Amino acid sequence: MPETVLLVDDVPSVTAALKRRLRGESFRILEASSAAEALDILSEEPVSVIVSDESMPGMSGTELCARVFDRHPGTMCIILTGHPTVEAAMRAINDAKVHRFLTKPCDPAELAAAIHQALEERALVAEHRRQARDLQARTGQLRDLEAENPGITQVRRDAADAIILD
Repeated sequence: MPETVLLVDDVPSVTAALKRRLRGESFRILEASSAAEALDILSEEPVSVIVSDESMPGMSGTELCARVFDRHPGTMCIILTGHPTVEAAMRAINDAKVHRFLTKPCDPAELAAAIHQALEERALVAEHRRQARDLQARTGQLRDLEAENPGITQVRRDAADAIILD
């Protein structure tokens, strides 16, 4: 099943234009016209990347992404804004952990590349978490094995670095 990207903007023509520009990409695209609608969608199905407008009534894109980070930490966020400021970018990056902060109008190729980078980072983070869980499980198994058979997990070597077998 393809990854899902959720476009969030209070102006429907913006999400429609973004969806048209991203046609042909390898991901599935959903649309929401508010942050509240986006949160409703997230409660019903997994979303890999959110591309959100910053300035929306009720809840900003940064506030949305901060909530998403708390509730769905595997979801990556990208902010689009027509009114970029250094303060807004810092807030988005520091408070909401957004992957990218882009300005409108955004080049479709740049947006597609940012989405693909977010998907790659998401996959790497998921793989890292899986490996960390595996390592923790194996460490526990070794600890249990050592408790049952003291010394079994230690390797003795001679002066030539050869393993000594009893």
